[in-house]
Amino acid sequence: MTKICPKCKTANPDNSGFCQECGTELEGANSAIKSNETTGDGVRGFWNKQNNGGKAAIIIGVCCVGLILIVAIGGMLSPDKTTTTPATTNTTTTPATTTTTPATTNDTTTPDTTSSSSSSSSGVEVQVSGSGSWSGSYGDTSGQQSVDGSGTQTFQMDNPDIVSAVFQKKSGGSGTLTVEIIENGNVVESKSTSAEYGVVTVSHSFY
Repeated sequence: MTKICPKCKTANPDNSGFCQECGTELEGANSAIKSNETTGDGVRGFWNKQNNGGKAAIIIGVCCVGLILIVAIGGMLSPDKTTTTPATTNTTTTPATTTTTPATTNDTTTPDTTSSSSSSSSGVEVQVSGSGSWSGSYGDTSGQQSVDGSGTQTFQMDNPDIVSAVFQKKSGGSGTLTVEIIENGNVVESKSTSAEYGVVTVSHSFY
């Protein structure tokens, strides 16, 4: 049995959906295709039989199954994670405190006032040496200071410009009285007397 094309009148096989000559859709082709889609036993026939609610349920179910499969595969592929909590040791170390009480020695040391002309002190000094007692004064342009003493004594001065000193023996013996001006350990002026109640006058300029 053949199908006649309504446009070009070409005879086509009975199972043709379109004219082999001009491509016109043949009568009864659409109805046959639709019948196969709705009544067929394939996946398309099953899908076409479902209403909108059924189709939505099927789509949701397929998505859930796919999601479960993705999670399961990801879990199998990811390496095992081992969490190790480091042990915390609360050790408090108290430093040993050693208190040392210094030994107290109650020794009274009398400073030795005897110094030689080779003194290692820095600055300017006036040194008086005698076998007996003596008295006198020393100073600079700012003023004089009177002193009494015996034996050998040294008097420190603070950066003077001019130093002068006058000392006298208090005894009539034959001992010698010496007065020296010393700068940084070096004797720059020195005078002596051995006369009874002898007087020594000495001065030096540091300009």
